[in-house]
Amino acid sequence: MPTTHTPRPHATASASVMNGADPTREPTRRVYVSTTVTGVPGVDFLAIERVVNGDLPLPGLNEAEQELAARLMTREGLGAEEIAERLRVEPRTVTRWRSAWKREEGEGS
Repeated sequence: MPTTHTPRPHATASASVMNGADPTREPTRRVYVSTTVTGVPGVDFLAIERVVNGDLPLPGLNEAEQELAARLMTREGLGAEEIAERLRVEPRTVTRWRSAWKREEGEGS
């Protein structure tokens, strides 16, 4: 018995929504966090990568993961408001972290 191919209608959802990316964000380069680094207990590098890239649904991060993700997003040029929203923290928390990082850099010179 011969079979016929009936094309399926195109999905109305964009590929970014289907892939879990935030469709409201401008396309930017993706950030990949090394998952070969070992010896960092309690840090889920894949969860950090998802948050940094805005892949939905955003996983919850512990405090160490939040700060690492905030550093990476700061390097990518994201503002404190957007970083805070993704990390589910207050914007002033991000601002405090950034101030602490600047102090650390000053002490290291």
